[in-house]
Amino acid sequence: MREGRVTGRGPRWRSVIILGVVAAVLLAGSLAVALTAGSAQPVSKAKQPPLVLKGVLTKRIPWAKLPAKVIWDGRKDKDNRHKELQALFRGQSIYRLVGLVDDKDPKTFNVRKARRGYGVTFIAGDGYSHTIDSRKIIGKKRWIVARLKNGKPLPEGEGPYRNVGSFVGFLAGPSVKMLIRIELVFD
Repeated sequence: MREGRVTGRGPRWRSVIILGVVAAVLLAGSLAVALTAGSAQPVSKAKQPPLVLKGVLTKRIPWAKLPAKVIWDGRKDKDNRHKELQALFRGQSIYRLVGLVDDKDPKTFNVRKARRGYGVTFIAGDGYSHTIDSRKIIGKKRWIVARLKNGKPLPEGEGPYRNVGSFVGFLAGPSVKMLIRIELVFD
């Protein structure tokens, strides 16, 4: 047998077969991810579920009725290193949403009660949750529950709502995506 010729035997042939198998596995994995990954397209406004707030009172806020007046610009936050958060988000301040259900007066945020401390739990549609202390949200106007990203509904896999802001941090914990519910936990 001549040197350098590929036949059915030898280490070169095995290397070619191994490379072919690795390439096939990688291609199949890429296709599986592409087929199962959430679309980057926004979900239509009609299909957005309400945001549920539960505390002393319970409120269901339809997606279109959640104010989008407060802006957090993730593009300008120097600590933000996550590509999906480098966008202009619009929504409502968390303290205002909590104020709707923190006591029997839905028109105000009860600062005295918040200073004593209670849990604010953000719950995602996939079951993930993250709890913060109420004292952390006092005066944080730009810590928001966003419903818009760059002027459009949050994309599938990120929405219908998302907890964002410079006070959140950008680890998986506090920046809850696919948010559907906020619960206040009083001791």
